[in-house]
Order: sequence, then structure tokens, then C-alpha cells
Amino acid sequence: MSYSQDGHGFFTRALDAEDRGRLDEAETAYQQAIVLFEEEGDALQEQAACHYNLGHLYLGMNRPGRAVTAYEKALDLFGRISGSGRHRARTHLILGSLLLELDRPRDAEEHLLDALGQYLDTPHEPQDQAQCHVNLARVYELSDRPSQAMTAYNRALDFYQETEGTSADQAECFTALGRLYEHAGRLKESGAAYAAAARLRWAAEQQRLEQEGPARDAGVHEGEDRP
Repeated sequence: MSYSQDGHGFFTRALDAEDRGRLDEAETAYQQAIVLFEEEGDALQEQAACHYNLGHLYLGMNRPGRAVTAYEKALDLFGRISGSGRHRARTHLILGSLLLELDRPRDAEEHLLDALGQYLDTPHEPQDQAQCHVNLARVYELSDRPSQAMTAYNRALDFYQETEGTSADQAECFTALGRLYEHAGRLKESGAAYAAAARLRWAAEQQRLEQEGPARDAGVHEGEDRP
């Protein structure tokens, strides 16, 4: 396939290389696209997209430090583009989650709170907002703020309950709440949380079995014995 020699051509080249699993080639093409878009001067959206995609690429290459840098650059560019609140919110969420995994909870908290602030003014997916609250709860646990952690897990549950197929995620929240209530000596609430987690895990397992059912039945005609 031939590509144009402008920023859009290198961006397309990067996407195609990424699809084929040629990650080093994709990285080089994104970087070249960024140089060319920068020369154009007003291609902020295209530059932001390149840095954002590079962040994803570096995560796939297990280069989290470079991923952080790429997402931070994308965030800076999105901040200069009107109407990009949804992109800023998503990038804040990704950065907050990544920084938490890199043992930088204070930086993670800042990005997660910024994501929630963006969600107040921007259309969003309930599951994204739930994930923000889950990661904030983890930050609060790490910094010994159990009351705030409880509040965050409960807020996460509010949003997970708006989304189908999140029984397992809800179970994790209830398990964490059970642990926090137990440490606080609130044994009745702890027991209720653990019981809710058990019910949700059972529901998630049933859902998994139902989804696998058609695959197990494939190729078995009516009246035939299963092997």
C-alpha cells in the first residue's frame, strides 16, 4: 500500500503497522506524523491523536514511562482544543489509572479528580466514571483514608449499576467495602457487603456460563448425543 508523504499519510501508515503488530514501525510512523503535523501549525487535533495513540502503543510495548509522557502531551494538546472535554476526561482516567499502577498515588489522584470534573460537563460512559471512583478508592486506601474510600466504592457501585455485565466489578467493590467495614468494626455492614459480593459473583458466573452455552452447543444437532 502506498501512503502520502504528509502527516495524514504517516498517521495511516502507523495505524496499519499497529494492526499488523509491527509496533516499532508504528512508533516511527507516529513520530514522523507528529513532526509533519507540527510543521502545519494548526493541526492540534491530529497531533493530539498521534500522542494519544502512542500512549496506547507504549502500553502494548510494556513501556509505561513513555506511555505517561505521550498521554501527558496528548492531554496538553486536548486542553488547547475547544470541544475536547470527552477526550480530556478519557486521558485523565487513563493517566490516573496508569500512575496508580506505577505507585504514584498522589499524581493518580489529581488526574482521577480532573477526570470526574470533566465528566460533570461532558457526555460520558457510566463505566468510565465507575472506574474513576474505584481507582480513587484505591488511592484513598493507600493513603489511609478509609471513609473516603468507602464513599468512592459506593459511588462506583452507583455507576456500575447503570451498566449491564458489571456483576464481577460490583462484586469487587462490595468485597472491598466488606474489608473496610470490617476494619472499622462495622460488622453488620461488613457482612452485608460480603453477602452482596457473593451473590454478584454467582450472577457473574451464571452469565458467563450462559454466554458460553451456544459455543458448547455448536455443531450438536437435535437428537444427537454430546461427546
